[in-house]
Amino acid sequence: MGNSLVFMKNFKNITVSIVSHGQFNLLLPLLKDLRDCKSLSKIIVTINIKEKITKPKWLNDVPIFWIYNQYVKGFGANHNNAFKFCNTKYFCVLNPDIRLKTKILDDLIFIKEKEKINIIGPSILNIKEAKSLNSRKFPGFFFLFTSIFMYPREEFFYKENDNILLTDWIGGMFLVFSKKDYATLNGFDTDYFLYFEDVDICKRANKIGFKVAQSKHISAIHDAQRRSYSNIFHLMYHIKSYFLYLIKHVIKLNL
Repeated sequence: MGNSLVFMKNFKNITVSIVSHGQFNLLLPLLKDLRDCKSLSKIIVTINIKEKITKPKWLNDVPIFWIYNQYVKGFGANHNNAFKFCNTKYFCVLNPDIRLKTKILDDLIFIKEKEKINIIGPSILNIKEAKSLNSRKFPGFFFLFTSIFMYPREEFFYKENDNILLTDWIGGMFLVFSKKDYATLNGFDTDYFLYFEDVDICKRANKIGFKVAQSKHISAIHDAQRRSYSNIFHLMYHIKSYFLYLIKHVIKLNL
């Protein structure tokens, strides 16, 4: 196994999908970080809304495929569309506000293969490099109540070893799939326009016996925008998606 994993890392076998919602300047540092990924085949950048784009010269050295949307699409629809252009073994979904350390994608793929994980992500740090919650329990009926009243949430995992925490779901800001598994799951559910797509895809993965895990020692920084806390429209999307998740995965189970 060890030799095959070292051999695997010599190939450009991962496609990265990133969506910009008027965030091109926020996106540039991430694109610069990705240049250090040895296994990177290409980055698919979707410009979801019209914005001013000034491309620095160093971008010419980064393998980017650009998609310019004619109309605004949701989180899942954008990444599913990008997946159509994936011809590598792995497919990675990244938010523009993620910051990477050297070789993180290569290392995540190594752990993914070693531990036989279907959906994996790193430990998430905030901009002060303090640990953020990224191993979570599937939400139930009281999720909205506890969120509104800011009850403290605890990290959830049902099994661990030296490398990973096996959990219910991890955040959609950084997810790594095999191309085969993403296709098996039919990608993200586009009934969700924004929020809960990550919970939903991990729930569907769980139902067919797929493993979801967070790496314990590989970390990325997430400069979280938290728009649902400051923007009424994003808050409404969050609430709508929560109830859609409840109808699809919680209420049906109790009928």
